[in-house]
Amino acid sequence: MKPIYIVLFSLIISLLIGCSTIFVPQELSENYATMPGVISDAPEAIDGDLNTISSNNRIHITLPEKKSIRKIIIHSPNISNFIIYQSIGGEGEWRIIKSIKGNTQTKIEIPTQVTTDAIRMFITDTKGIRFADPGEIKDVDGNPNIFSRQVNVPPQIQEIELYGLIDSFKKIDSKEPIF
Repeated sequence: MKPIYIVLFSLIISLLIGCSTIFVPQELSENYATMPGVISDAPEAIDGDLNTISSNNRIHITLPEKKSIRKIIIHSPNISNFIIYQSIGGEGEWRIIKSIKGNTQTKIEIPTQVTTDAIRMFITDTKGIRFADPGEIKDVDGNPNIFSRQVNVPPQIQEIELYGLIDSFKKIDSKEPIF
């Protein structure tokens, strides 16, 4: 009876070791947004420098080729509501990746699983101090009415990072022995 237990135990250990290689944590790729050939209407948001800031409410990033994006990281001290889109092919065809409201983080990590060659971001609200913007409207008699409205502070996007995954499995050379 003992040899059967040894065989079963060896088989279970072999299965566990084999399965553990399947579930190896994957590493993130290099930041696709800083690769050569990337185009953006807010280049300061993809330059790899957290000290440069874009105040655009809309940011469009075009990659030189389609990439599988698994994580988007946005560095900003003041955006609270925004939407991230992926291009799905034709001109003007976009799909929402994530819509976020009430953000309080300065480093926003968005896990995703999309394949695209373009990402765009619309910022709809910022947090922090709001300021009054004076204006004037004339009534039906032509009399001016002075008013004040609250205006959001401009967004401060320090960086947008786009990452894929690195294939952690090594290719086996046919000349190299397997065991």
